[in-house]
Amino acid sequence: MKKLMVAVFFMLLFLTANFGQSDKTEIDLQNAKFIEVGVTPEMINYRGKDALQLPKGSGERQIYLPNFEFENGIIELDIAAVPYYTGLTFRVRDNYVYEAIYFRPQNSVNDDPVSRSHTVQYIASPAKTWYYLRDTEPEKYESYANITPDEWFHVKVVVNGKKAEVFINNVDTPCLIVDDLKYGISKGSVGLWVGNYSPGTFANLTITPLPDSKLSGSEVVLEKPVYTPEQEYLFNTMKARRSVRNFKPDPVPQEHLMKILEMAATSPTSGNQQPWKFLVIQDRAKLDLLKKKGIERRIRRAKERGVNDEKELEKIRSGADNYFTKFLSAPVYVVVLVDSASKYPSYNIYDGSAASVLLMVAARALGYGTVFSQDSVPYELLKEVFEIPDQYERICFTPIGIPVEWPEPHNKKPLYELAVFEKMINGVNYNKWIKKVEIELPEKLLQDYAGEFRLDEDMTFTITVENSTVNVQMTGQPKFEIYPEAKDKFFLKVTTAEIHFSRNNNGRVKGLKFIQGSEEYDLTRIE
Repeated sequence: MKKLMVAVFFMLLFLTANFGQSDKTEIDLQNAKFIEVGVTPEMINYRGKDALQLPKGSGERQIYLPNFEFENGIIELDIAAVPYYTGLTFRVRDNYVYEAIYFRPQNSVNDDPVSRSHTVQYIASPAKTWYYLRDTEPEKYESYANITPDEWFHVKVVVNGKKAEVFINNVDTPCLIVDDLKYGISKGSVGLWVGNYSPGTFANLTITPLPDSKLSGSEVVLEKPVYTPEQEYLFNTMKARRSVRNFKPDPVPQEHLMKILEMAATSPTSGNQQPWKFLVIQDRAKLDLLKKKGIERRIRRAKERGVNDEKELEKIRSGADNYFTKFLSAPVYVVVLVDSASKYPSYNIYDGSAASVLLMVAARALGYGTVFSQDSVPYELLKEVFEIPDQYERICFTPIGIPVEWPEPHNKKPLYELAVFEKMINGVNYNKWIKKVEIELPEKLLQDYAGEFRLDEDMTFTITVENSTVNVQMTGQPKFEIYPEAKDKFFLKVTTAEIHFSRNNNGRVKGLKFIQGSEEYDLTRIE
């Protein structure tokens, strides 16, 4: 998956200055700065024209002009759709809220007349997708146009009030008329757009303003929302939260700690049952004991796997010491617990998780790092060292402190992969899960996979074979069975993850690839 990239730049001053006049504005695509949403443009020469290309990538992506206000006007440009979904956006209000006209040139030459009628498309992102509009008002927002795939074609879109007309290749008759733009009369920027897995190539972008349309008494201009400083602070705090595992020793004032816990306690809960206990640990002696027992457990489990070489055991001990020293370096730890004797125990996991999130956000608002940790330290050790009664279940074991350094943000899926409006459609906004089928492999083959595989100094996968069952245990986590679906290819049932083994030229297993969602990790066998 490509990560979502949003880079904000300032537009050249002459663009904003000239736009308020009635003259046509030509956008210098080579030098203009754009807000980039999921794609970084590049200049190329395509079929004799210097052009701006948006490279291939997943999802709907666009670039648009910052500080550029467009309400009514004429947008003209040359497009080469190479090969699929390419178009333009207008009245862009933010990265995801805009209206667009795009083209499917491959449909123009399709033998099926229905497909040909889907060459030109109007959408209003995010809710009024092509499939929503086709489902609710078939054929109204798409039409045929004579376009040759991969060739340049000229586009003119006239936007006035609630109406947009689309003209192709200087033909006087519009190929598509939309007389009820879904955002009504609004203002926003202008941009270039490409759809899922399609690049797009653009040249000669010009914008000519029209006088403001006359409004009737019932019509208003939809203004762009303005967020208060308090709202912006909240949004920024949420975005700035990071998972931190190495801390400075600086103390957390008790007033800060109580404020964090107070905010966690405001979390929504089923039937107002509030099943939480926030076990706060600041006793360094207890944390040192927890570290000692964690290292001892690593060594003991290594010996149980048959590791007896002193050098290898020392390497394991050293790695465990480094891991626990960092993770247990914070001045405060909170074990978020839920009571099995609550009114609605089946909802405990939801209530406890919601409280944990508010705890972490409140901590970040005060400048502290946290992490939602479950198996970094086994619960059996927490129960032993902190004397936690059996009736309580752990949701997370969360440090609170000032990070040694703030981690860079992880790749997050772009919003267009997560937000679905109105209807789930297989192959469009989700992919149907295909149930994996377990097969049997010979016992002799299963033994090939047994061993230890290292990702880094803090993470090792241990593969064991017991009674024809193959198991995986990651550092600090429970053991899980993995199931073969083919030679060298296994899957987990506790989560949607796969393990693929690789072999050297002699046929010996040399490593594995752990795949979970869009993330892949390569591990090397420890000889």
